[in-house]
Amino acid sequence: MRNRLMSFIVAAACVSGLVSAAAAQEKATEVGASACAGCHAEQAESFKKSPHAKRMPAVKKIEFEKSCESCHGAGSLHVAAGGDRSNAGFATIKKPEAMPAQEANAGCLSCHKSQRHLMLWGTSIHKEAGLACVKCHSVHKGVGKGNLVQESSELCFSCHKKERGEMQLASHHPVIEGRMTCTGCHNVHGGVEGNMKAESVEDTCLKCHAGKAGPFAREHPPVIENCLICHKPHGSVNISMLKQAQPFLCLRCHKWPHVERSNGASAFDTFKFAERGRCTDCHREVHGSDRNAAFKK
Repeated sequence: MRNRLMSFIVAAACVSGLVSAAAAQEKATEVGASACAGCHAEQAESFKKSPHAKRMPAVKKIEFEKSCESCHGAGSLHVAAGGDRSNAGFATIKKPEAMPAQEANAGCLSCHKSQRHLMLWGTSIHKEAGLACVKCHSVHKGVGKGNLVQESSELCFSCHKKERGEMQLASHHPVIEGRMTCTGCHNVHGGVEGNMKAESVEDTCLKCHAGKAGPFAREHPPVIENCLICHKPHGSVNISMLKQAQPFLCLRCHKWPHVERSNGASAFDTFKFAERGRCTDCHREVHGSDRNAAFKK
């Protein structure tokens, strides 16, 4: 009987604690950013230099005094706790880094969901992976236009290590050289076919390689179907980021040339490849031609 009574008392205390915490949250009122800066001076100063500080008053009509609590919630009880973590009021402030990704992202999207590059967030592989906005962006410590925690390509490589490795190969897009970024091709916030900016891989490639598109009188079928049939997009040991060296890449679709011996038997014509190591030495217009069915100049 005594054990049952003790269990009831403990349960009642837990419920009481939960009610008290909920009640505390309900009673919290706004104190203004100046009160927050009393303890968080470094964060307040970094915020003043951020894109958020400049755009919140202009776009959202949120003045500086209301800026902290627009994301972190009303702070009166947190301030009253005076840094005492055992005080129930201390935990009433919201900390996006410690919140579940979906909940933290909802706070960001309450302002950012109407931006064009974020309209496809529902399709994003990053959302599917449970990635939080604050994993890549920092309101207080971010750099550049997007408040990123690192330079954009280095940030991508921190997770996409396979792509980082491919960018070190002999033939690659000039990302590590700084002449382009991952976001030149990808919309990290959503899109089709690997978060591509364009509607397809082909459309993405042709933004820079328009001359390969044609239309040609004689078109090479792989070019029409998908650039990735022949090319690796991030890097390759082969020239032009080809998946395989020539002639082996071409021979995946085209039979090896053969000659007929004097006795009528068929034999591989290896001499041509000993003399000419690459198919494109002769078939130079490999993406398409207006003149020659064999894509020769």
